[in-house]
Amino acid sequence: MLTPQEAAIMQQIQTSGADFTALLLRAKDVGRLIDAEIERDMTEVEQAGLREAVTFLFEGRGKRLRPFLVLTCAQAAGGDPKDAIPPALAVEYLHNLSLIHDDMMDNSGERHGRATLHTRYGLNTALLVGDLLYSKAVEQASRVPRHAIRMVEVLATTAKKMCIGQFEDMSFERRDDLLIEDYLHMASCKTSALYSASCVCGMLAADADEPSIEALAAFGEKIGTAFQIWDDVLDLQADPLQLGKPLGLDIREGKKTLVVIHFLKTADAASRKRFLELLGKRDLNGDLPEAVALLESTASIEFARNTALRLLAEAKEHLAILPPSASRDLLHQYADFLLQRSY
Repeated sequence: MLTPQEAAIMQQIQTSGADFTALLLRAKDVGRLIDAEIERDMTEVEQAGLREAVTFLFEGRGKRLRPFLVLTCAQAAGGDPKDAIPPALAVEYLHNLSLIHDDMMDNSGERHGRATLHTRYGLNTALLVGDLLYSKAVEQASRVPRHAIRMVEVLATTAKKMCIGQFEDMSFERRDDLLIEDYLHMASCKTSALYSASCVCGMLAADADEPSIEALAAFGEKIGTAFQIWDDVLDLQADPLQLGKPLGLDIREGKKTLVVIHFLKTADAASRKRFLELLGKRDLNGDLPEAVALLESTASIEFARNTALRLLAEAKEHLAILPPSASRDLLHQYADFLLQRSY
């Protein structure tokens, strides 16, 4: 069951769409800024084939959620957003590198209705684009005045955590003894690390003090984990056209999401046996409703949703260290909007 605070947050998220207007306008501005900066930064890539592949990758016009955090955290801490542009580019490059690797490891042909990079240009070119993005990320991080060494260290540590998280996620498919804590650790590395790093980079760009940096690192950590959990929920309940991939893809691929781990810990023996027969079944289409019904029978989807809400409530408490401002308000809205999205 939700606590009164969590129920109030959910009610706010579900009924306050108009309140996100300022957030969406700011996000569009950040998106345009980052896209222009990426285009300018990539002009040095003169090799036609490599430049075409990089251009194709960023034509996808992602939501630029992480650069938004860098720039908004910097502004909320009293800094100049212009100083935060290099680390904003760095985290966006690292994020896109992770998407390239994810698609290659999953052998995915599409992402949000577009061909994946390795499908369009081949594995070799996709690998080279990934290497280029990591190099550019380090280059941009090193350009931050006063904090270049720490920025590069944050970026390197984050990349390491993302690798660990991705490996743990893959290894989960072979284990039936997983605990909730195992999942949370995986998510904190695979997804949350880059959200936390985005906040830290923004605070460093603003010369924030250590308590503020630590508080916003925790904010990013918790919204990142909530984001990952919400992805698990959307995989089972979203509109496939908006989601950009088939519904139930995590089940088809045998992924041990928080929903699945909770189910395996709480289901009776017969239900558990039947679900394990469906988990990893690629041609799940006709059996997907049964798989979802099994997960609902133990309130496992509700458990995941409530966990995301709890993390969201905890995350927003960390923002109290910042002085009141429009930028701090945007960070509050940003946290809520992560659980408003449908894809």
